Amino acid sequence: MPRYYFNIAFPGRVIIDVNGKELASLEAAHWRAVEIATHARAYAPEADELFTIQIQDETRFTQEVFVPCFRDLVSEKRLNKSLTKRAHR
Repeated sequence: MPRYYFNIAFPGRVIIDVNGKELASLEAAHWRAVEIATHARAYAPEADELFTIQIQDETRFTQEVFVPCFRDLVSEKRLNKSLTKRAHR
């Protein structure tokens, strides 16, 4: 079974997943990213910041970037500002 890594990227810093998790497919990895985002929202003090989860395969190639969006935590103006900034990078 392939191993996937889930790096959490906040503005200005990235938390690298050094362990990864064996999962059956990229689809399963996507749903694991949803679980991670939900867990971060509930338990991490910085969960109200905008962040992405980079899903990497065993070669550390980024397969997908998951962008959680919690509308009750992120204002529309702040979300649009962040997305505009990312688009210009």
